[in-house]
Amino acid sequence: MTSATHLGSSAPSSLKTLLVLGSTGKLGRLLKACIAASPDLLTGWQIVWGARRAGDGVDWVYPKGPPPKADAVLALWGVVPGQGNVSDNITLAHQAVQIAKDCDADRVLHCSSSAVYGPAREASEITALAPINAYGVAKIEMEQSLFQGVPPLPDKPISCAMRLSNVVGADSLFRAIQSGQPVTLDGFDIGQSPIRSYATPTVVWLAVNSLLSVDTMPDIVNVATSNPVAMHELLEAAECPFVWRPAQETALAEVSMSLARLRRLTGQNLVVPPKDMIAEWRKLTEAAE
Repeated sequence: MTSATHLGSSAPSSLKTLLVLGSTGKLGRLLKACIAASPDLLTGWQIVWGARRAGDGVDWVYPKGPPPKADAVLALWGVVPGQGNVSDNITLAHQAVQIAKDCDADRVLHCSSSAVYGPAREASEITALAPINAYGVAKIEMEQSLFQGVPPLPDKPISCAMRLSNVVGADSLFRAIQSGQPVTLDGFDIGQSPIRSYATPTVVWLAVNSLLSVDTMPDIVNVATSNPVAMHELLEAAECPFVWRPAQETALAEVSMSLARLRRLTGQNLVVPPKDMIAEWRKLTEAAE
């Protein structure tokens, strides 16, 4: 028997079910806290939280028993650099598709990454890909394995790859902020710290809600706020001390994405100032603890 998080004001009998895979990871915990605080971000749905291991709030453990019936699957699970073989992301993506078939879901949302672009300014979903590390390569291979070949069969769930930017609260910068020590930032000749597209958990849910609601999902969509952010701006908003160092040759001055497609899907401008990013992170971190 599984439990579920009921969202919105609809009666349970009228709710659709979203199965979330990877709910015990850092992103999963942040998204769980976010939807608990703002259930209207996903109206008309109930969530079943799944994971590869049992934990607090996990409703279904893969692969212990058949998955619950669901209308859609959100696959947060994945392997990040330093925590395993990143090529396993391909296997996990196909496991998510198989789980979707087993639970009769008709669409699957996968987490890809802005790492597929490499150094980029306002990269769109059709920008040429130039990853600089194995993680970015693995995410490209994951996407290709989902979409190459013949069109999906009528009984096969439709996939969408969400190219997630850095997520506020889930990347290395925020681990550094929480350490309580001054953060060391790369300084570039233009007098700027690294610029990145960032997503807040709220923006991730806005993307998910739109992709579950739209009649025809895009194969790929960038997910972030509309405004790229310099890392020192986030540190200043967090009142976190930092020191500069000359940027190393391998440092990327900018990795930012175009959000035109996501803005069309959501109907929102998706601008979130750094101070609001920090405020949301602190609120959700406290709630997730």
